[in-house]
Amino acid sequence: MEEICGALSNKLSEAAGVYAVFYEDELLDVLPEDARNRETLEAALKKLNNGGYIDVKYARGSAFCLSYLRPFEAETRDKQAVNEPPAPTAKAAVPKKIYALVAVCSFFGALAGGLIALLGAVV
Repeated sequence: MEEICGALSNKLSEAAGVYAVFYEDELLDVLPEDARNRETLEAALKKLNNGGYIDVKYARGSAFCLSYLRPFEAETRDKQAVNEPPAPTAKAAVPKKIYALVAVCSFFGALAGGLIALLGAVV
C-alpha cells in the first residue's frame, strides 16, 4: 500500500495547492498492474486523505476532484513507535486523608440533616 500511495502522491503533485479533476483511468495507470482496480484506488485515496496528504472535494463516477497538500511519507516512524513502550503519564496524586475527610464530613452532614428533619417533624 505504501508503494501505491507514494505513486499516487507523485501523480497528484501536478495539482499542488489547487483543486484539480483527475479521472479514474489516469489514476489507475499509475498503480502497479496487479493492483489496478477501483477498490485499491479508493483505499489509497482514503489513506492519503486521512493522513492529510490530499484533500478530496468530491468523487463522482470516474471523476475525483482532489487537492495535493504535501508529499506522502512512509509510516516507518509509526512502526517504530509501536515497538517502543509508551511514556509513563503523571497522575495527580490525591492524598488518602482527603478521602477520609470527605467521608467524615458526609457522615456528620447527614447526621445533622437527619436531626434537623426530626426536630422539624416533632415541633
